[in-house]
Amino acid sequence: MQKILLIDVDGTLIDSYPGIRESFIEGLEAVGARVPGEDVLRHIPGPPMIENYRDLGLEGEDLSTAMDTYISSQRSGAWKNCEVFPGIPELLRTWRDEGFILATATSKAESSAQRVLEHFDLLGYFHVLGAAEEADKPGRSRQKKDDVIEHTLGLLRDVEGAPLVGGEVDPSQVLMIGDRKHDLEGAKKFGIQAALVTWGYGSEEEHAAAAFTARDAEELGGVVDEFSQETNTHAAGTPAAVTRVTAG
Repeated sequence: MQKILLIDVDGTLIDSYPGIRESFIEGLEAVGARVPGEDVLRHIPGPPMIENYRDLGLEGEDLSTAMDTYISSQRSGAWKNCEVFPGIPELLRTWRDEGFILATATSKAESSAQRVLEHFDLLGYFHVLGAAEEADKPGRSRQKKDDVIEHTLGLLRDVEGAPLVGGEVDPSQVLMIGDRKHDLEGAKKFGIQAALVTWGYGSEEEHAAAAFTARDAEELGGVVDEFSQETNTHAAGTPAAVTRVTAG
């Protein structure tokens, strides 16, 4: 049975912090807001950018202006201020060759994710681009990571060979790979296991909450191998279709 890897982009595949930091600060300066220290800025990649601005107290017109400025800065070229983490192209190639179904699950807009993946010749490894906003429906942003994951799972239903039960993706055959707590929390709502990479923008506390962690690309390859072997070994009976888990 084919396995699915849901993969975050910023902080997992791409070190996009320099460009994101630049645009984020421009957004704050556009409304005269105080720029926080590096200890705060370092953790802005991962959650939707609007959440980061809200966390700093922006709302209403200031929030809209900051977001518009951020987006304009990114589109003007700040997005290019990034690089691929070591070993990522080789990992993606290996996973694709081994028959994994690859999908992004990113809080970036689809157009932004496509642009950066094309820039580094990584787009061709992915069967599906799951993102916060669809390229043909701008402005319809998915505010939370679980919304992105739900959308991505819907797209994956139509991928040939995807593990389905009752017409829905089997969550036991899916692994979420990210770098922040938002990736863990989003995956958990659908009964999906998650692995966090420590080279991204998460804290040690976030890493400690993950079932799997990886310090480099080689370790991440081992994590995926372990996940694949475990799901093959423990597969029995009829798996449950993916459903959103509501906190009790």
